[in-house]
Amino acid sequence: MTVALVPGADGAGKSGPERFAEFLRIYASLNTRIAYATDLGIPLEWVPGYVAPDPGRRRGRRRREQSSGLEWLVWCVRNGIDSFAEVRVEHVERWLDDLARAGYSGATRGRMLSAVSAFYQKYLLREGLAGHNPVALVDRRAQQVNRATGTPSATKRWSFEACRALLLAAYLLAEHRRDGRRDRAMVEILIGTGVRAEELVGVNLLDYRRAAARDIGVLRVHGKGGKDREVALAVPVADAVDAYLVQRRPATVPALRGDVGPRPAEPLFITSTGRRVHVSHVDAVLRRLCATFAPEPDAAPPRARWLADLLATSQASFIATHLGPLRDTIHPHSARHSYATYAKERGVGLRQVQQDLGHASLSTTEIYLHDEDSIRNSAAHELSPALHRGWLA
Repeated sequence: MTVALVPGADGAGKSGPERFAEFLRIYASLNTRIAYATDLGIPLEWVPGYVAPDPGRRRGRRRREQSSGLEWLVWCVRNGIDSFAEVRVEHVERWLDDLARAGYSGATRGRMLSAVSAFYQKYLLREGLAGHNPVALVDRRAQQVNRATGTPSATKRWSFEACRALLLAAYLLAEHRRDGRRDRAMVEILIGTGVRAEELVGVNLLDYRRAAARDIGVLRVHGKGGKDREVALAVPVADAVDAYLVQRRPATVPALRGDVGPRPAEPLFITSTGRRVHVSHVDAVLRRLCATFAPEPDAAPPRARWLADLLATSQASFIATHLGPLRDTIHPHSARHSYATYAKERGVGLRQVQQDLGHASLSTTEIYLHDEDSIRNSAAHELSPALHRGWLA
């Protein structure tokens, strides 16, 4: 359906699927390619590097499998637009209005609009398939797809005690479960550095280094836009990684006939079969920690004696108190917001926090901040008691 918008045979002799694949190869990350393809309406089987998931294998969050009919390319075809060169700003605004009527949030519409803009700016204009970028003329403020500068993100951050509870929970389970050390190392890095979940599972074995025991560790992270950065691992975090590496035993994969060339990089975090851990596993680990120490009221008691004894301790009670409220809403991205907030509260400069998180713009870092100081120091604490003094206790 989306092929109709791309010339079937142009001067370069490229088909529609080849054109879309060429655009998506601009992005090194497979997750980024899939995200752009989903928002634009490009079939996932056209995404370079995409492998359809095994339907019999359990996964975390499932991707949207069927078109909503409102993805950009699908919408264009349904509205009689024959080529990208015909698109005007009026078409884009009508599309945004249709998304709004369908209940899409401003953030989602803004993200989809950015995908369309990138498609024009980074590919169609360069290839001569369009004469201008219609998105550049859209009034984003009037369309209510722009968050005001400095507006805090709606993503919930974890309390400082909740961060401690997650680290303690992972530590207490590390020696009792097959992948306990691996999961603990992942939680330590997630909370201790504020990296994205995709960055966490994307690191390779050679990306980690540590000069000596009791020294800090260093982890090379492959961020958005193909930009690498190095993050510091404090001693407790590096100790957790080292403990995992002692136990780590990658599966032996036999060489295939005709398989030549350099071997792919070996991932740092692997499954029992030696494959790279999927990003959905990070979410699953956090949810499992919450469910273990703060189970649902109607959950069956633990069958393992060691777990029953553990849940009766004061440490488990502390964990349950702080993880219970997060049980149904916990998400790995909250670790980034928590890292930014508590780093700033402890006097770390905003520029350093920006570098740690890998943000291209300082304004993005500011959005992540949940500034508790501004709440505690608010003039409301002085004004309200004065207004009520003498007649309200």
